Amino acid sequence: MCCLSNSSIAQQDSSIKSQVSNYISYIDSLINIDDRQNSIIRSIAEGQISQEVVTTQIAGHHNKVDTIRNKISGGWSKNTYQNIKGDTAYKIEYHDNLRKNFYLIFFYKDNQLVYSKLEYQENGVGQTFYRKEEYYLNGQLAYSAETPNPIDEVYKRRTDINLHLKGIEYYNEFLKDK
Repeated sequence: MCCLSNSSIAQQDSSIKSQVSNYISYIDSLINIDDRQNSIIRSIAEGQISQEVVTTQIAGHHNKVDTIRNKISGGWSKNTYQNIKGDTAYKIEYHDNLRKNFYLIFFYKDNQLVYSKLEYQENGVGQTFYRKEEYYLNGQLAYSAETPNPIDEVYKRRTDINLHLKGIEYYNEFLKDK
């Protein structure tokens, strides 16, 4: 995994980060051992995704600009981990694979977003080239870390999102579906 740079309100070794990390480990361990779905229910949505990529180039002797349109296709999935009643989400994961593997992961505790992660990985090898994670306390950013190295512009546009708002949006979609 690549290195992360820190910009935080709380210190890197703060109890907030430690508490949230412990909660994440706890939920992930429940998910991993609960193959019969006795305490955590997993729901999956998936489908196809496509994107049109438009580029221009100068062609010919008269410096004429040509527009080239290519369509890229891939797939997406969204996993939601919730309690048996279906009224509380613990974790929501989104993944798609247009050009590279793109992941959004959100953890919730007591109906509040406590952690967000965005990760970009190379296709097929799982090597992370961009990662951003955020920890929250009472709806406020408490800690943030991000890959310090710049990434190509074609990938950067998907990393310039507000993870907190996206996590709340996913949770509201979960509630709306109930």
